[in-house]
Amino acid sequence: MKLPVTFVVVLIAFLLAGSCNKGPTGGIPFYLKMDTAVIIAPPHVSASSNTQEIEDVWVTAGPNNLGAYELPCLFPVLMGDSVQFVVNPGVWLSGQSGSPVVYPMMNPDVFTIAATPGKTYTHIPTFTYKAADSITFNEDFEVSSDYNSNMIRTSDSVKYGHGCGRITVGPNDSAVTACQQAYLGGAAPYPLTPGQEIWVEMDYKSDIPFWSGAIAHFSDGSTDSIPLLLILPQANWTKVYIKLSETVGSEGALTYNLFFQGLNPSGFAGGSAYLDNIRLIHLLN
Repeated sequence: MKLPVTFVVVLIAFLLAGSCNKGPTGGIPFYLKMDTAVIIAPPHVSASSNTQEIEDVWVTAGPNNLGAYELPCLFPVLMGDSVQFVVNPGVWLSGQSGSPVVYPMMNPDVFTIAATPGKTYTHIPTFTYKAADSITFNEDFEVSSDYNSNMIRTSDSVKYGHGCGRITVGPNDSAVTACQQAYLGGAAPYPLTPGQEIWVEMDYKSDIPFWSGAIAHFSDGSTDSIPLLLILPQANWTKVYIKLSETVGSEGALTYNLFFQGLNPSGFAGGSAYLDNIRLIHLLN
């Protein structure tokens, strides 16, 4: 079938016009560079316990979702003039690099760049905890510990401040459990509401595997110990973010407190787990 000459001419003109359309900046992007993130802690959190492990940033430029980038990063933006960015902090859920998520307990960083195509701009994303969040406790072991005697306060291997907690498993122990307990008139356990975002942050280093868990306290006086995350030995101080929301939603208990259990598997001769800056964060009721 032969096409009308007029149609062919119009089609060719349309294709040529489309091939020349390179976007608002002639197809030349500008670049945004972000090396690391800064966290501004609430007033009652000391500088020594203001630790963070923001691994990724999730970026929106104007109406466009640009996706997630692992820090440090450098990426092109094919937009011009004044571009508003919304950058959300990303963490690795339970320390797993294959599970990056937007950390919902912090506000996004919002800023604007008057961009010139071809130029590179550097920005340090700065995040704050949401005003609606409640940091129920921030155990930094600077003065004391609210755990039982299996978690001692020590100055050994400290990286942040002057103290940290230590659980030691001897060669003849199979496991040693440190439980958060009531102190100074009963500050633990804590009421947590199902349906809220609830997270635990902490720093650790360890030469033994250990469990991080929660103990649920029910209205009839019974309890349930819930292992949350098995943490493997780590020679260097590392921060981990553990989501507690689903556990609270399924348990439906009145209150909760945390526990950590050092393990001595076959082939181990015992050892220690060091913990610091243990922080429970949830929405205000």
